[in-house]
Amino acid sequence: MTSAQPDSPGGRKGRARPRRRYIPGEETQERILTAAVDHFSRYGYANASIARIAADAGITDAAVIHHFGTKEELFLTAIDLREKPFVPIYDREASTRELFAQFVSAVRDSMRHPELVRFRAVLGGQALLESNPASQRLRSNMTRILEALVPVLEQGIAAGELKPDTDARQTVLELLALNDGLRLQWAAQPDEIDLPHVFEAAADALLARISIDGQGLPPDRHDR
Repeated sequence: MTSAQPDSPGGRKGRARPRRRYIPGEETQERILTAAVDHFSRYGYANASIARIAADAGITDAAVIHHFGTKEELFLTAIDLREKPFVPIYDREASTRELFAQFVSAVRDSMRHPELVRFRAVLGGQALLESNPASQRLRSNMTRILEALVPVLEQGIAAGELKPDTDARQTVLELLALNDGLRLQWAAQPDEIDLPHVFEAAADALLARISIDGQGLPPDRHDR
């Protein structure tokens, strides 16, 4: 015996719901991440919901869970996406001047997706909360960055590229602070600040201050 159709929301029986048309997996993930970055930026991690993210992506809650498992995993994936332009900086050996040039290029490349830059600016404040999943991730990132970049500057000091009284760790922290601070200013007033240009000028001045020859970024940096 065939079971009766359940009542629809309007009390009418037997009305079939329209089928959703799913797009290929990679495109679906991209749409989910785009919506997630927007929601995490606007509402924060705690107040963003899978349901609203799914609605903006044009899919079901179940599809979001299928692709990313949990809200936390979705959030951490969005962070990884934001950090992607900076990965080569931490993984490559370089001179100090090359390192600074790579950092400037990474900031410039990141602006191809300004929504991700804004997300990272918002994330910085939220990550101070112990309840935020990004808290431990960002602390680990800071440790990894210092472990990767400080030796580059120490090699620059030993090779005579940098002034002998240069504090390698302090200089890396200053470079990171320039990036974080200027990004936050840009997020607050994006029409007033040309982030790549302002960061490049600040990094150039920092490098010139610690270089033996008093020179900043290489003149051919735009081609890198």
